[in-house]
Amino acid sequence: MIFKCRFCVKNLQNANFYAILCIANNQRGIVMESSFGAFLRQNRQNKQLTQKDLASLLFVSESAVSKWEKGISHPDITLLPKLSEILGVSEHELITASVDHQAREEKSQARKWRALSFSWSLFFYIAYAVALIPCFICNLAIDKTLSWFWIVVASLLLAFSFTNLPRLIKRNKLLFLPLLEFVSLCILLGVCAVYTRGNWFFIATLSTLLGLLIIFLPIYIAKYKVFAKVKKYNDFVTVAVAFILLNILLIVINDYTLSNGYGEKWWYVRIALPIVLVAYLVLNLLLSVRFLKINKCLKTSVILGFIALWYMVPPCIKVANVNLQQEIDQANIFKADFSAWQVNGALENNIHLIIFLSLLGVALVFLAFGLLLRSKKRKNG
Repeated sequence: MIFKCRFCVKNLQNANFYAILCIANNQRGIVMESSFGAFLRQNRQNKQLTQKDLASLLFVSESAVSKWEKGISHPDITLLPKLSEILGVSEHELITASVDHQAREEKSQARKWRALSFSWSLFFYIAYAVALIPCFICNLAIDKTLSWFWIVVASLLLAFSFTNLPRLIKRNKLLFLPLLEFVSLCILLGVCAVYTRGNWFFIATLSTLLGLLIIFLPIYIAKYKVFAKVKKYNDFVTVAVAFILLNILLIVINDYTLSNGYGEKWWYVRIALPIVLVAYLVLNLLLSVRFLKINKCLKTSVILGFIALWYMVPPCIKVANVNLQQEIDQANIFKADFSAWQVNGALENNIHLIIFLSLLGVALVFLAFGLLLRSKKRKNG
């Protein structure tokens, strides 16, 4: 039996149950597997309740329950929640007088998932306790103090941020999880730096922060409304932030090498900054290609062709440092010689020439397809 009438219970606290049975409309097309009375009687018997028992639980007369099961009358709307709770069925199943197998399966799977999730968390809690207690005892017994034990604690804290913390955070996981995991990693690095008496802490944390920003900053700009004004320039903002942080990291590394006697000069200004600046400008130039009013094939051709042209730069570079000049010359495609693969340096020159020709060839293919698509568009337009 398919019900196709409208249902409205606004301001009708004492509405007849028959009105609720009309909830199934043309869109839902709910089919009742049996009459409400038969469904009620079957579920009452499954719960091993008599009509008198059910009536006492609902505070109605036994004859009222009998009439419901015979289809003479229907229960009041206010009794639905209590009735469904007693019979162990959902209100939807009670209204449609049918078992919602899909809903029950979803509910069963949800219970299994919650049990599995709880077991997963409990396993790691126990594992962390099993790891901490012996380490605590051993550190005190051997060193008479707590030293490397704090490294174990920080390591487990980092592991906790990956295993148990996602289950505890209910909202904004994408925002808080990477942040808390980064903080946990910084704590571990800080403890290790103190234990080893090293001054490399800032190099390690800045390197990790740079990697996180490159991965998550574009996602945050695209997702959160606070970045709505710069959303269009997502890639440019990410590259700019990465450029600033990379320079800070290079300055810290340069200072570290000087303070530890690994170098005598500030190579950041002479070498690192020009290289990073050129790379930043080139990358922004490549990103600007997307604003060109040409099809994607032509844009791809421009980018590949530009990358291929960079192989023309090494032959023009001449430096005083002999070792550095040898490294640059290995990328010189004009020194390639396919007849001398075993000669020192020839292998690198040959490989770079192959890469250059491959990029140039693919760029020409995309250029041909792009011009063909453009020609067709003009004819159709």
